[in-house]
Amino acid sequence: MKNALVVAAIFVLSLANAAGQGKTLTNDPLTGLPVIPTTVTKYGGNEPTKMPEAMVCNSKMQGNLYPLIYYIFSKDYNKANATVAAAVAWYASHLTGFKKVQGYDSRRSQDVFYNADGTILVIVTGSPGAKGESTDAYGVTYERYQPGLSEKTITGLTEGKTVCP
Repeated sequence: MKNALVVAAIFVLSLANAAGQGKTLTNDPLTGLPVIPTTVTKYGGNEPTKMPEAMVCNSKMQGNLYPLIYYIFSKDYNKANATVAAAVAWYASHLTGFKKVQGYDSRRSQDVFYNADGTILVIVTGSPGAKGESTDAYGVTYERYQPGLSEKTITGLTEGKTVCP
């Protein structure tokens, strides 16, 4: 009887633990595009943070943000899951048919992959560092625009400028 109670208690605790862990997504729910595996946090799961809807040059933007760094609060230490170079290489091999533009703003690199009509953007943002420095990847966003953005506007976004046609 004691063993049955112990087994039941372990089972209940396991269920509670599983319920507290997030889902691990392989594709972004907004765009359907693949999600880099390094978005999984040390606590499990990689569900995105939904970004507030916004307007950019008369285009409605919806977005999801996935962190690529998790925080260990007890030691005030940030742990990176990937470098910018590794994340950009992963996306370059998984986003066939997408174009890429790179920029630098607010001490962070911005690598943007976008589809032909400018309706889908995937942006890899680096941790703070000097221009050209190899840094850890900070996060990746998946954005949908209706109607799509022009290449000039997308390039401007990598430099913190809003350039509307």
